[in-house]
Amino acid sequence: MSTYTQYTGTFTKQDGTTRTMSFIKTQDLPHSHFSSKQIKGNRSRDGKTEVVYDTQLRTFRRFNHSTQIGQLSEQKINFSFDS
Repeated sequence: MSTYTQYTGTFTKQDGTTRTMSFIKTQDLPHSHFSSKQIKGNRSRDGKTEVVYDTQLRTFRRFNHSTQIGQLSEQKINFSFDS
């Protein structure tokens, strides 16, 4: 288990519903568990969405910055990528 910065934010999805997601940015992921392709910067060309690691679903998801509601919050968490 290691310490990571977890971000939490809410955005509006394409279907009009809102989603609150807690995530770790890909550049902060450990190389011991993820390939360099997964860790590289994963923002869309227009900068509107970013691939992140969802800490609740334990998988990669997209966070939509262009429809973000409010500010991102951040906190340090202890997290293990082992199942």
